[in-house]
Amino acid sequence: MTIHKSQGSEFAHTFMILPADFSPLLTKELIYTGITRAKSRFTLVADGKVVGKGIRHKTLRHSGLALRLG
Repeated sequence: MTIHKSQGSEFAHTFMILPADFSPLLTKELIYTGITRAKSRFTLVADGKVVGKGIRHKTLRHSGLALRLG
C-alpha cells in the first residue's frame, strides 16, 4: 500500500522503503505521513542522505490567496 492510500489509517507496524536517489516527490510532509501511520512500530529502509534531503524539501503551495487578498 502506498503512503497516499494509507492516509487516515493506522497500522501496528509500517515499513517505509525510500528510493536510493532523491526525488522531488519525497517531501517532509510525505515522510511525516508515512511515519505517523504506525501505531507501535516503524521500520525505515533508506539512505540517510536521501532522508535528510527529503526532510529539508517542503511542499510549496501556490493557491493565489495572497494575490486575492491584496
